[in-house]
Amino acid sequence: MRKGQILKVQTDLSIPWFKQIEKTVLLPYNSDPQIYYSIKPPDYVTALTHTTENKFIILKQYRPVVEDYTFELPSGHIENGETPTQAIIRELKEEAGCLAEDVTLLGEIIPDTGRLENTLWAFYVNKVKIKTLPDPAENEGIEVHLVSREELFQMILEGNFNHALDLSVITMAILKQYLAP
Repeated sequence: MRKGQILKVQTDLSIPWFKQIEKTVLLPYNSDPQIYYSIKPPDYVTALTHTTENKFIILKQYRPVVEDYTFELPSGHIENGETPTQAIIRELKEEAGCLAEDVTLLGEIIPDTGRLENTLWAFYVNKVKIKTLPDPAENEGIEVHLVSREELFQMILEGNFNHALDLSVITMAILKQYLAP
C-alpha cells in the first residue's frame, strides 16, 4: 500500500503550548489534495514507578480539561536540552519528591495518530525510596498516593484510574514482565 504524498506543510506558532500544523496531502486513493490538521505539543514522559516498599506512585490532581480530579502516573513534558530519561527523573523529583535511579525505557508511544505529532516516552522506574511525600499545598495541588498492585488494578477496573496513555504504559510494563498481571 502506498503512502500519501505531503505537498505542503504550514505551521502556526501563535500558541505557546503547541504548534498547529496544516498539511496538504495527496492520498493514493484520491486525486484531489486534502488538508489535514494536527497539533504538535512537546514530547512527554510517563513512568510506572515502583517503590522499595512494593507500592506504586500515582498522582491525584485537578484537570480543568475534564473538569475533575484524575489519578495518573507521574509525567511531564521534556524540556529543551533534556533527554527523556533526564525528564522523567526531574518530573519524579518535582511531582513526587523522590530520586529515581533504576530507570528503564519501556518504549515510545504515539499518543494519537489522528491528531497529535508528538511522542510519549514510557518508563518503568524501580526501587524508588520515598522519604516524605510532598504537601499538595506546596506541590501545585498534586496529591501523591502510594498504592499496591492490587489497589492499582482495582482502581483501573472501577474506572477511577482511566487515563488512556497511562493504561498503555501499565500494559507495556505487564507485557515486558516488569509488572505481574
